[in-house]
Amino acid sequence: MRIAIVGGGATGALAAVHVARRVRDDQLDIVLIEPREAIGRGVAYSTPDLGHLLNVRVSNMSAFSDQPNHLHEWLKRRGHPDRPRCSTPFCFIPRATYGDYVSELAGGVLTSGAVRHIRDVCVDLSESAEAVTLGLLSGISIEADRVVLAAGHDAKPSLEGIPAQQPWTEGSLAGLARDAPILIVGSGLTMVDMTVSLDRRGHRGPITVLSRRGLLPSAHRPTMQSHLAEQEVPFGSELSASLAWIRGLATRLTAEGADWRSAVDALRPHTQRLWRSMTLEQKRRFCRHARAYWDIHRHRMAPELERHIAALHASGRLKLIAGRILGAQQAGDCVRVSILRRGFGATEDHCFARVIDCTGLPENPKRSVNPLIRALFARGSARVDALGIGLDVAENCALVDAEGRPSRRVQVIGPLARAAFWECIAIPDIRLQCEEIAEAFAAELAENV
Repeated sequence: MRIAIVGGGATGALAAVHVARRVRDDQLDIVLIEPREAIGRGVAYSTPDLGHLLNVRVSNMSAFSDQPNHLHEWLKRRGHPDRPRCSTPFCFIPRATYGDYVSELAGGVLTSGAVRHIRDVCVDLSESAEAVTLGLLSGISIEADRVVLAAGHDAKPSLEGIPAQQPWTEGSLAGLARDAPILIVGSGLTMVDMTVSLDRRGHRGPITVLSRRGLLPSAHRPTMQSHLAEQEVPFGSELSASLAWIRGLATRLTAEGADWRSAVDALRPHTQRLWRSMTLEQKRRFCRHARAYWDIHRHRMAPELERHIAALHASGRLKLIAGRILGAQQAGDCVRVSILRRGFGATEDHCFARVIDCTGLPENPKRSVNPLIRALFARGSARVDALGIGLDVAENCALVDAEGRPSRRVQVIGPLARAAFWECIAIPDIRLQCEEIAEAFAAELAENV
């Protein structure tokens, strides 16, 4: 059997590692299609800035759920003096260091020959009853029995009508005067990284952060671990009842000596099932009203970054505004922006040297610049999910076509599948998807022996 994995970022690399780990070399031909030489980094772990830290503690970032200390042990063995050392698993390492970790794991299966790396871009995919044919940018075609789409985070379209820079593009912070006023749109973890980068580069001008609700991510703290049995979770309840239950859980755990973080963490193993138990209307209401509050409690920043942001805010260099942009235009070296503050009727006009878009993941995959995603839509092999935030994917990760039929040979994992599973953009969730896919391939091979 040949399995083709499309995408060589962290998601694709972990998929390759898990499949190679679970299935014998003589049973499987695994090919990883990725144009870059480096495997395992993608957008998230390519940053060279050591101030960009993981937003998940080391104890939860092992590549293997059955070896929770794997990353921490790797860090202790590595011990490079230019990297922070973690005396306990409750620590937050640079994302670049985590990229080294995943790259080393991927390098092991590539060097052994268990996985072949094809440096090319997959631009088309067609499925028949017998196989899947993948068309590559170089003009060659590859046939596979199964395909795993692990394209990771897609490029994001610019804010409509606003001359803004994307945060991870080359030169997004280049050429700025030391005292230049900056506007960052979005107040999540990407904003935290960009603000830290500006400060570390010597920028000393005012930074204005604008988001609809003006909320900052919460920070991690050492917490008491709590366990939730499935029967305790109100699957299928009304959204208001579910939120009230979560608040009650947080109150109870706080009274027992923990805090709300323990409640959110205890819910994590059940989040995907809870999401899938919601009706479409409940999901829409969650995205419209509760998502921002869930995100700041669920996606937390490292304590070191919290201190950095707090110091910038206390000094007056960082200002947080709840509101939205009504209009913006380039006027020479200045971007003139009209802002409507939340709860205020009047607009404010400001001049910024640069606007940086940190509003998060792209929403509509129909706007994707990925040639493979565009080809799938053109062929009718894929469709947008009902929420309009990802590809429609079945419960077993199978890609769903325009007629609502799940594929028998193509599966989607990672951020592309977030509409189906919600919690599938972080490593602890991605590794579980990789493990489940590897188990399914192993079971299929065992049946055919």
